[in-house]
Amino acid sequence: MRYLHPVQGHEEFVASGVYRFSKDETPLDKTEAWTIHRHADGERFIRIDMDARREEGRSILAEALLDRSGHLARFDIRYENESFDGGIRHLRASYQVADERLQVGFNFNGAERQYSEVDLPADALIDIPLLIFRGETIRALASDAAKAQSIFVPMFEHAQLFPGRLQRTSESVAEDGDEVLRLGGRAVSATRFRYRDRAALYWIDEHGVIIKRVNAFRQQEFAVQISSYVPPEN
Repeated sequence: MRYLHPVQGHEEFVASGVYRFSKDETPLDKTEAWTIHRHADGERFIRIDMDARREEGRSILAEALLDRSGHLARFDIRYENESFDGGIRHLRASYQVADERLQVGFNFNGAERQYSEVDLPADALIDIPLLIFRGETIRALASDAAKAQSIFVPMFEHAQLFPGRLQRTSESVAEDGDEVLRLGGRAVSATRFRYRDRAALYWIDEHGVIIKRVNAFRQQEFAVQISSYVPPEN
């Protein structure tokens, strides 16, 4: 697994896993590996390595710091897409949340560093488009589905959409029952969630970790399954 910064001696291991992708039941050369470590003060540090260089030309290395309440405090990313001439090919960015504002420092394609700020409503969800973060976001959307909710979605691929989009939504996700999935020889209990406005299903375990995702697009089925999963002990 690649990383922006290696694990430090004071960090305590919490959980890890690797997401593997397929299209119409054919494996893709794309993985999304992640680890979670705990600091002595209760903060958690998440590292992500999304490697689709051979499949799509894309690579993402990211780190996130969650405070003791589980809220995002900082998110750092290195995004690369050498084959994307019409968009961002290299991005280094740092997102920080402070006083209902999202502060972003970034540079595109090796240019001079720039800064931007986004006002966030107090109850806004930050929906980072990497799978280890999406489970908790989906559960939060489903838990209060009737209420209009603010969501900020970071966007990395197009300069005109960076640093992301703030939107309001309601009743976008519904809880759809519990199932037992097989991971190798192990049974894992998960709750199924369904997006109302798209053909997407997510199975999420008690820790808020996505175990499986299935979605349809242009008459093709795309699936993601977790592997090498070491869940949190509590």
